[in-house]
Amino acid sequence: MLNINDVIKVSKDIQENIRAGDVGTVVHIFDVTPPVYEIEFTDNEGRTLATVPLKKEDMSLYWVASTETYIE
Repeated sequence: MLNINDVIKVSKDIQENIRAGDVGTVVHIFDVTPPVYEIEFTDNEGRTLATVPLKKEDMSLYWVASTETYIE
């Protein structure tokens, strides 16, 4: 399970401006089964490009916020 502030990498193209390999941050976890995660994508200046609900199968964990550890 992912947690708030974890960073994910998208496994497939989601929108025109969100492509496979892009990274985003978990900002909300919807209380449904299976979980749905609200992911915020930003530009290099920190401005929000999109906030998109995604399922776990659409992404992989890239950085764990609680341990400040990258996942290889």
